[in-house]
Amino acid sequence: MKIDKRITPPAASKVSSAKGKGAGKASAPAAGSGDSLTLTESSTRIRSLESQLASVDVTDAGKVESVKAALANGTFAVDAEVVADRLIDHTKETLRKRPRKK
Repeated sequence: MKIDKRITPPAASKVSSAKGKGAGKASAPAAGSGDSLTLTESSTRIRSLESQLASVDVTDAGKVESVKAALANGTFAVDAEVVADRLIDHTKETLRKRPRKK
């Protein structure tokens, strides 16, 4: 399965962090204000790490170039058995994750 870089985590600036007792619970809204959410320091750190990981490039440039070259000169070969096996594996995984109907 490939990682889709187009999906980004919610902005950390929309979340306020707090320390101390009861920091993991949502605080009661003050009179006249909207809802608010308070997260622990660990939660805030996890969100920060998620956004950093989203920006990491996981592409193997060497492999991409070799495939481009093989396509350009007509030597790229597709192993139909490998494609079929991976398609079956992906379908099985998708079916396992799907909620069962009652």
